[in-house]
Amino acid sequence: MKRTNLEKLKLVFTLAPGSGKKTVIAEKPRIEVGERRYGALTAIDAMRIIIEVLRKLQLNDIFRIDGTAIELTRLLTSVEKIDRLREVETSSLIFSYGAVADCDHCFLKIEETSAGASVDWDLWVAPFLVSPHFVQAWVADVEYDKWQNAEDLIIYKAANRDYSALPMRSNGLPPPLQQMVVDISHNPGRWLLRSGYVEAVGSVMWLSDIFWSYVGRRNKERLSTVTPIEIRQVTENVIRVCVSESTFTEASSPEVQDRLREVLYGR
Repeated sequence: MKRTNLEKLKLVFTLAPGSGKKTVIAEKPRIEVGERRYGALTAIDAMRIIIEVLRKLQLNDIFRIDGTAIELTRLLTSVEKIDRLREVETSSLIFSYGAVADCDHCFLKIEETSAGASVDWDLWVAPFLVSPHFVQAWVADVEYDKWQNAEDLIIYKAANRDYSALPMRSNGLPPPLQQMVVDISHNPGRWLLRSGYVEAVGSVMWLSDIFWSYVGRRNKERLSTVTPIEIRQVTENVIRVCVSESTFTEASSPEVQDRLREVLYGR
């Protein structure tokens, strides 16, 4: 049966090693800024793979930025020059790439704007799995992921969504910036940025040896205690973990997500 929900794929890669150099931009008071960090998988490499997969799946490869079409050669030149990929879209998919320097990783996100537009997430992931810089990837339901991680009340008000029964907490900032936000710390679908990886769970995940070096190799052995689960070796260094081919949604069992998180991250 054809699905009706929108999905997205998030891939995480390592950063290229930095030199540790800092630039002094002011003496009194002394202010230093670190060098810009770059993804070990560059934006242009990611973009070329995206084009390759689009063409392999015979999908629309005409790109737009802010609704305006952009020539492919111009797009590639820009991406290579700045090593960034702001949101660029085709008729049914959105792509973005960036580095999270403070957390020592970079990411690529592919999001549907039309249900089923991705055709097959395994085909999207496959060319990235062979990268020696690949850390992890997972598939998420767009709406579920949004509301499981929405803290700012402005988001709820803009969507006219009731939040009166949700747990709240302070954002921890001093006055006048202090305000109450939604407490998502116990949401089964929450994700958190960690050093080198993202603490997230998905119904389908791809996890590399680099990932296990961050979270603990013993946790890999505990995966078989999750029920239901299918674990398949897809490359020498990457396994595919599946508890359901359908993405987690509000209707999914929170117990399965919580157990998966406990096994992967110890919490």
